[in-house]
Amino acid sequence: MKRIAFFQDNLDVGGIQKSIMNLLKNFDYEDYQVDLYLSDRKSFWDVDFPEQLTIKYLPHIPRIYSFMPFDTARKFVHLDFRGCEEYDLAIDFNSYQFSCALGAITVPAKHRVMWIHNNVSVKLQNEWKYRVLWENFKGKFKYYDEFVGVSEGVIQPFKECSGVYDKKFSVIQNVIDTSEIYSKAAEKTDFSVDRSKMNFVAVGRLCHQKGYDIMLNDFCEASKYRDDLHLYIIGDGDKRLSLEYMRDSLGLTDKVTFLGQKPNPFVYMDKMDAFVSTSRYEGQPLNIMEARALGLPLYCTKNLEIYSKGLVGREDIVSALAGAEKEEKHRDDLHEYNMEIIGRIKALAEQRTDEAPAETKKRVSIIALHLGMGGVEKAIVSMANLFAERYDVYLYSVYKMPGSPAFPLDNRVRLQYLLYDTPNREEWKAAAGRLAVVRFLRESFRSVKILIGKRLAVISAVKSVKDGVLICTRHEDNLCLSRYGNDGVLKIAQLHHDHNFKHKYIRGFRHGYRNIDYLAMLTPRLTEEARQLMQGYNSHTRAVWIPNFLEHFPENVDTGDRDKTVLAAGRLTPVKRFDLLIGQFAHMHEREPEWKLRILGAGEDQAKLEKLINKLGAGGYIELAGRKSGPEVEAEMRRAAVFAMSSSSEGFPFVLMEAQSCGLPILAYDVRVGPGAVVHDGEDGFLVPEGERQLYEDKLCELMEAPELREQMAEKALTALREFSKENVAVKWYGVME
Repeated sequence: MKRIAFFQDNLDVGGIQKSIMNLLKNFDYEDYQVDLYLSDRKSFWDVDFPEQLTIKYLPHIPRIYSFMPFDTARKFVHLDFRGCEEYDLAIDFNSYQFSCALGAITVPAKHRVMWIHNNVSVKLQNEWKYRVLWENFKGKFKYYDEFVGVSEGVIQPFKECSGVYDKKFSVIQNVIDTSEIYSKAAEKTDFSVDRSKMNFVAVGRLCHQKGYDIMLNDFCEASKYRDDLHLYIIGDGDKRLSLEYMRDSLGLTDKVTFLGQKPNPFVYMDKMDAFVSTSRYEGQPLNIMEARALGLPLYCTKNLEIYSKGLVGREDIVSALAGAEKEEKHRDDLHEYNMEIIGRIKALAEQRTDEAPAETKKRVSIIALHLGMGGVEKAIVSMANLFAERYDVYLYSVYKMPGSPAFPLDNRVRLQYLLYDTPNREEWKAAAGRLAVVRFLRESFRSVKILIGKRLAVISAVKSVKDGVLICTRHEDNLCLSRYGNDGVLKIAQLHHDHNFKHKYIRGFRHGYRNIDYLAMLTPRLTEEARQLMQGYNSHTRAVWIPNFLEHFPENVDTGDRDKTVLAAGRLTPVKRFDLLIGQFAHMHEREPEWKLRILGAGEDQAKLEKLINKLGAGGYIELAGRKSGPEVEAEMRRAAVFAMSSSSEGFPFVLMEAQSCGLPILAYDVRVGPGAVVHDGEDGFLVPEGERQLYEDKLCELMEAPELREQMAEKALTALREFSKENVAVKWYGVME
């Protein structure tokens, strides 16, 4: 008989508590001996566990130990398992309580597993207490053999935040006790609903995570289209007063009812017409499965699909609510669903004797500032994807910006975020602009904290890499790599911009990079300049030319029959000089009245550029088209006839390669570096000397008026661009790394 030990904090109110109770009430006790270890006798539920289940209590461990580094706390607390027969499987079901972890890794066991119930990335961003706990208990991860997530939506964030990629992960959803649901739904109650209305129910803690503020706003909008909607909310929490105030402020007092915490929510749910959820994030939402068991139609937002297998979310929840109709309810006993879960847990307890040892590959580590939208970030992701085909790749991102990673990342790349805060430049500027002294001081303190945290995080990441190759992608991080990088690690510094002979870079090349093995520059000119600057000062570092490359080359590019559109793209920032381009295009509009300018991108200059377009009366032929996805940018480039760049400074412009790959001739100012590394003047585009604005306009008109020239340049661009193919650039990287 196999022996399994579960470690859980208590059986108080909560999704984790409910899920373990459902599991243990429905487990197979004929072939398995199961023990439940609790660290707290607190219980909200009146639980009727099977008599075969043995419940044991751990000695009381003060909560203070959860706020200490895990390995430090272990030195002060000891659990006595002498005489305990070895378990086949020990499960830390709680995932963040010190007592549960200590029990699971101390008890004699052949295999140790930790359960993951939440999207830790979102919790780290929104809950300061969780950030403190995380910093302390992440030291325990090395003691587990395997990790289980309750949904696909919790596993990847856990990997990214913990950096744990060398352990096995699997998805095992929560058991739903449908017999209990049906029994409780049948209990008598005086509660009733108005059957003439469309009655929705929501169930869960009244907290930020559950998104009840979103729900109330959506329900308010839907109620504008019909007057027969009613929402019942079951649950309690710290947001109740603010949510009730919000309800009344929105004029929903007669349309939204807060029922409070209910030990038996099912008798209320069973009287409803539909279930609704707008949670910001989940682990696995038990309430959705419970509603499914009762046969309630589900009105859930699209983002919840990754947390609940088989769920089909609503693209537009307001329209869905407004168009909702009563449906016949069909209960689902979830038998097959539950049996699959029990089977997967039992399989964890089986001996693993048939697993072949993993193939050992060279480790390549990359440190980036962030993986948001931008050319540098796209280059780093492309580099990581390339290396993943050959090496074991670890990608460290200091910040996790919204929407990161903004570009598709190979699932073999092991991504880890180092900080849970993001730069607060805009908040700091806003406070300064409004002369809000208290907020300004608070944001200033936060800014210093973030900058210090950034440096310490990079140093820690550099020190953690003991072998293989380590690539840093910013000057400040390159200095850390040289100073703190371990012996035996191949150290590669990379710069994605023009050093422009600034003193800090010269000093760095000569003195700060002396333990760097290779300095990878994006253009031949920058490479040669770096060599000259290091000569006589730094004989160890070798400067090499390794350009960016395109991962994707569009197929069947038609270089003729294009719209009369000039396209530009990039972040709307001063360095891109879109204001200059807009002014020049407006100036030449009378010469070419049929042509239009479209600028793709978003950024801090958007309002200023919109104001400029309006001032010039150019709204009919100049458009700020906003940020576009990769496929949308490609589609825009396939339709346009010319690509224009007006930047005052570039590194190695990805966007020019993308434009050429879509058959676009290029017009750009020949700034110090950047466009000249991609564009061959007079062959696949024009490079105009910096400051020659009239010549820029003349060359643009020349391209507009000569479709044959545009097509000829486009054909040459498609051929020349192969120099920057993945295969060609890979040869350069492998020559350095091997």
